[in-house]
Amino acid sequence: MKNVLLIAAWLLLVLLSAKTVPAWRVTNQYADLLPASAQQVLHQHPPISIDVFAQPESAAAVLVDNFLQPLLDSLPAASVNHIDASLSPELVKQYGIQKQGEMVVHSGEQYFQLSSLSYEAFFNGLKRMSQPSDRWIVFLDGLQGKTFDAGQANSYSDWLGALKAANYRSVVLNWQPQLQLPKMARLVVLPSPASSLTDAQMAWLEAQIEQGLSLFWLADPQTAVQQPALSLLFDVMRTDAYHAGRLVIKQYNEHAINKDFDRPLDLYDVMPFVTANQPLWLNDKQQVLAASQEISGANGLSRLLVIGDSDFLNNSYLRSGGNLEMSFRVLDWLLQHDNRIDLPSIGLHQSQLHFSQQHILLFAGVMLIIVPLLMLLLGAYFWYKSRRAR
Repeated sequence: MKNVLLIAAWLLLVLLSAKTVPAWRVTNQYADLLPASAQQVLHQHPPISIDVFAQPESAAAVLVDNFLQPLLDSLPAASVNHIDASLSPELVKQYGIQKQGEMVVHSGEQYFQLSSLSYEAFFNGLKRMSQPSDRWIVFLDGLQGKTFDAGQANSYSDWLGALKAANYRSVVLNWQPQLQLPKMARLVVLPSPASSLTDAQMAWLEAQIEQGLSLFWLADPQTAVQQPALSLLFDVMRTDAYHAGRLVIKQYNEHAINKDFDRPLDLYDVMPFVTANQPLWLNDKQQVLAASQEISGANGLSRLLVIGDSDFLNNSYLRSGGNLEMSFRVLDWLLQHDNRIDLPSIGLHQSQLHFSQQHILLFAGVMLIIVPLLMLLLGAYFWYKSRRAR
């Protein structure tokens, strides 16, 4: 009876503490994290208007308003409009709004869409609106690679939509001999081509490098075997084994793309490889998962990047962790937008927990096996002890 009263008193104390004791929080000042380049964007940019697709008093609107408040303090001429998505189906369709709280930032006739509460995405979206849109991304289709059709889990349709919403210029072109790229093309993306590239196709890619275009190869363990010539072009030698299943990366080595990036990447079926180029991502065995290089051609600098995983940008994984934000950084580097603004997440360092499959299995084993077994052993011990006392 005494133990029951102690437990009840303890629970009552915890309940009263939760209701009456004020929460203790450590906050970061936004100005402490905002570099001079971001301040300059705010001060020099023309007035903007922000459409928030959420009802004014809803939970989503409160989150977005808290996110926007530090920006509005530096943008007194900015206006914020809350739009009820259920009453504006035409606007929802026009901008491709998929969830409550998404924003569309307007400046004159230009706009970009913001689907996450990311200050980095906000500032770089403002910068893209003020820059000439003369750097296009060309996705090559027709090489038996990833699909761009909507509604499929392994498609890149959501990524294309996200690039359009973020004010990137991109186009999907079917490969054909002597393909002539638009004059504004600056980057060619190879979305995990499965068919082996011919000598003519390799000569075409080498010609693009000579003209100063960048190349981005999204590789896979299954399809990289079919691309010996492409591996030679990117200076990549595939290893015999690969990481099957999901792999979460939270630590990054020094690279311009990784600067101040503190969000996890959710990869799937990753291909480690051997290369002499600058590594971008490494696994826990220090094997290279992504690498970059720069080549000086006759008509300028060309940048090459290979990532041993094409699934992390498909419809299933694009919104997981920091995958989408990392794709913006990768594309900006390849497009030579070297003056982008890189900001860490505003909040406590490593305040979010991201568990790998091994961590989940470990915790499940502790909670479902070890703890119940320990309770059974303690119960058996006290039962045996009480029986002997009789």
